[in-house]
Amino acid sequence: MTSVNANRVAAIPEKTSGGSAERRVAGLICAWLVIQPWLIGGRFWWSEALNTVVGVIGLAIALRSMESRRALVRFPVFWLGLLFCGYVLCQALNPWGYAVQRVPELLLYDVYMSPHVAWLPSGLSANYVQESTWRTFVYWLGPWLLVCAWWVVVRRRRTGHRLALVAYLNGVVMAALVIFERFHPPEKILWFFTLPGLNASSTGNGSFVDHNKTAAFLYLSMGAGLAVACRLQAQARERGRDSGLTWVVLFGCLLIFASFFALGSRAGLAIACGVFVGGVIILLLAALLARDRSPGLWLGCLVMLAGVVGLGVFEFYHRDTGTLARIDYLNHHQEEDVRAILHRETIRMLGPHFWLGWGGGTYRYVSPDFFVEDYAFNDPTYYGGQSAQSDWAHSDWLQIPMEFGIIGASLSLAIMLFWYGRALWLVRALGSSGLVILMTGAAMLTHSMVDFPIYNASILALFSLLLASTVKTAELDAQHMLKA
Repeated sequence: MTSVNANRVAAIPEKTSGGSAERRVAGLICAWLVIQPWLIGGRFWWSEALNTVVGVIGLAIALRSMESRRALVRFPVFWLGLLFCGYVLCQALNPWGYAVQRVPELLLYDVYMSPHVAWLPSGLSANYVQESTWRTFVYWLGPWLLVCAWWVVVRRRRTGHRLALVAYLNGVVMAALVIFERFHPPEKILWFFTLPGLNASSTGNGSFVDHNKTAAFLYLSMGAGLAVACRLQAQARERGRDSGLTWVVLFGCLLIFASFFALGSRAGLAIACGVFVGGVIILLLAALLARDRSPGLWLGCLVMLAGVVGLGVFEFYHRDTGTLARIDYLNHHQEEDVRAILHRETIRMLGPHFWLGWGGGTYRYVSPDFFVEDYAFNDPTYYGGQSAQSDWAHSDWLQIPMEFGIIGASLSLAIMLFWYGRALWLVRALGSSGLVILMTGAAMLTHSMVDFPIYNASILALFSLLLASTVKTAELDAQHMLKA
């Protein structure tokens, strides 16, 4: 079957009621994917709650057809996610204690024990707005619902391609804002928002509170853009010519990469470099293996690499104020990396509740009793003898088992193994664009070893939907290969 006929086959469902549901759900999710990062980076409880509301609406629309309901029953992530969310819900319904804030300025809490069933997963009752197991339940529920809605309703490959394009364009706008803010630093996020409890300070993180979260959002968007470039080039070479749109998309990716020099994120810059270079290599290898060679593509990529070198030279001559200077300062003005201390203490936290965990959202309440034993956090001049607090372990790979235990962490890991296992099973249908998305997802999981990108609603939603859409599109491509 020719590619023209395959496109006709892919367009048939668009005329059915299933095609109408697909357009509605895909439009809703894509619109939300654009909006959420601009809601102060998806950091606050109301953004997480809206994430869940959009997921509920999308899944309700998707499940109006019997075919979608059957697809949901056959979807392994539905059952794994149901078990995980049920696990967190059990923690919320079975609290082992409740937390009361002791001193608002220092974010210290008194935790009181409460009766609970010890052999069931348990969590902590606390202020929902600050953090609690109930909020954690809503947080994880949203991405699961969004992924389920996307999976059961998508029937056309172009829908999956559109998601990557939307993510890429949103990243280009965010990157442009970050670069602008470097030369015109605002004192508030998006010039109007100040984080409650903190004094206004100069920020250049786009719409995010933290530069590491901006970095994760941007390299995921850049990976989506590189995937779009791979797909455009593959389609163009099938027609025996290069695509001008490929160059436009690639230089948009270069703009996103350039924005990392304005952020000052050590891990973010390293991951972005790996994603950018890895994506370009995959694109070049795909062009090399194609039947029709593309000298123009190689020349264009060389120009881009020259641009990367130019950014490095620019940074060198502005080393007194640039990103590399900030990184060098951090490396030389910390007696011991705070992240290393947090990781060490989080490992100690795993012991008392190894199998069932302390409960979702409990890190800020449990950690002070461990931190106070560490010299780096012990200062008698502070109330309670504690000089520092942390809401996060700065390692998702440690915080997830600490909060959900080995049982809960195994369920979340099983979902990741499904995505990558299914992708490897469909490797012939993935294409270069699918490989770029999988590489970008692996890069974020690497970043999660030293930071907490998964604990941000907008980043988790983008990460989950990109993986789900990539595997779903590969399945559709495999079906069309069989029909051809």
